[in-house]
Amino acid sequence: MIADDGSGGRELAVEQIEVEPNVERANPSNLLNLLSKFLQTPGNVLLVQGQPGTGKTTLAFELLRRIEGPRIGQRTVPPNRLYVSSRVSPTKLRKHFPWIHEVVDSMSGRIATGSWAEGLQDRRVSEADGILTKVLAAKRSLQKGLLVIDSWEGALRNTTEEGRRMLESVILSDPGESKVGVILVSESGDIGGLSYLVDGIVTLSSSDYEGRQTRMLVVNKLRGLRVQDRRGLFSLEKGRFTFLPGAEFPDRSSTSLKIPAPIPHSATLFSTGSPDLDMMLNGGIRKGSSLLIDVNGTVPPEAVTLLLNVVRANFVNLGGSCFILPPTTYSSENVADSLLPFVGREGLEERVRIAEFNQALAPEKWRMSLKGNAKEDVAILNDYWNKGKVVPSSRLLTYDFDKVEQVYGDGLTFPGLSEIGASIRDSKALSIGIAYRPTKVREEFLRIADYYFKVENLSGSLLLYGVKPFTNIHGVEFAFERGIPSVRLTEIV
Repeated sequence: MIADDGSGGRELAVEQIEVEPNVERANPSNLLNLLSKFLQTPGNVLLVQGQPGTGKTTLAFELLRRIEGPRIGQRTVPPNRLYVSSRVSPTKLRKHFPWIHEVVDSMSGRIATGSWAEGLQDRRVSEADGILTKVLAAKRSLQKGLLVIDSWEGALRNTTEEGRRMLESVILSDPGESKVGVILVSESGDIGGLSYLVDGIVTLSSSDYEGRQTRMLVVNKLRGLRVQDRRGLFSLEKGRFTFLPGAEFPDRSSTSLKIPAPIPHSATLFSTGSPDLDMMLNGGIRKGSSLLIDVNGTVPPEAVTLLLNVVRANFVNLGGSCFILPPTTYSSENVADSLLPFVGREGLEERVRIAEFNQALAPEKWRMSLKGNAKEDVAILNDYWNKGKVVPSSRLLTYDFDKVEQVYGDGLTFPGLSEIGASIRDSKALSIGIAYRPTKVREEFLRIADYYFKVENLSGSLLLYGVKPFTNIHGVEFAFERGIPSVRLTEIV
């Protein structure tokens, strides 16, 4: 809190934070865990640097939230969480970080009420004396905790060189005896020799990518710890510091997968089977639409298969039908095996058809033998859709443009391709085309596509964003909680 010391001077805002219990996502970030582990070592000092607005304060609060106290027998003693601010008022902190429950000056025991903080929201201090007092008190308390000084420049404003050296000495001295970790937040980058004295440094940045904002954290050093992945993308959504999940996939070898409960379509929109993806699309995909997904060459094929299978399963489990033209790297058998856990045997055999051009393979109910001739294959497909046990208005066609080119040739124009699903738009069905590289068929399809997405792998995270309609970048995470497959998105904001 900011308080008058009785002599007309003002103290720095010193706040103790009570936060919600730490709830981990299915794939917690290695980097965030690593930083938390680093700060669990008493006396370690972490310098967080970056331009204004890059998320330094949010990261500091996330690390405050994660710090753990010592265990005494079967009980964990709450740690001492201190936030010392020379630039942010308590009112603004609660506004930008609504998950903070209350703010307490741990040195005086005063609790900040809304009205008391309201009158002090514009009060700032820059003297280093208050910092010295608070740091010394925290270290002498012999209580394990974490102290954040936000910002280093504000703490040193109007102080002398001698005062600066004193403050550095107090913060960095006796690391072996201190039980308090320290986070220094810096905006200017002009920190002199401090970078050599602190134990760890991370740099936060914000940049433009395809006309969209990305946020990056880079670990410059963490003394005493091995850092395997030094950079990661993150989001500041809802005032929380959240790393985007990695592009790795959860191990399903010991998991018995369950058929996911379908998400109903609305009168005008198809659900994708993922609430997060539906939200990104303002409710879902318009019926009778076509969607093009451009996939970067660094994206694992399994990622595309999982994403499509969630969408396919939602159609099939709602009584609809799905036709699949597999990519060149997968056989019809591979595709069937990957989709089976999502829809069950009955759903696969009754409402799914997977194209196969090898006439010598044994027949399967789900396998649709095609001739490699566009007109003949159109007739076969339409016959299935018109006579099959499907919901007429809930049809999905997914096809790989590399496979289309391989089978029907690059000379196939879009009018020829459209015959494969001639009734798609008229029957309010949905077609999804996947492109890994530029082809003539892809270019023709792009001109009439209602939706256009890109899937890429950047800095170890799988990204999805809309070109049409325009959306922010989202990190993609695949989960199988309790055996139920799902797609989760983390929007970069």
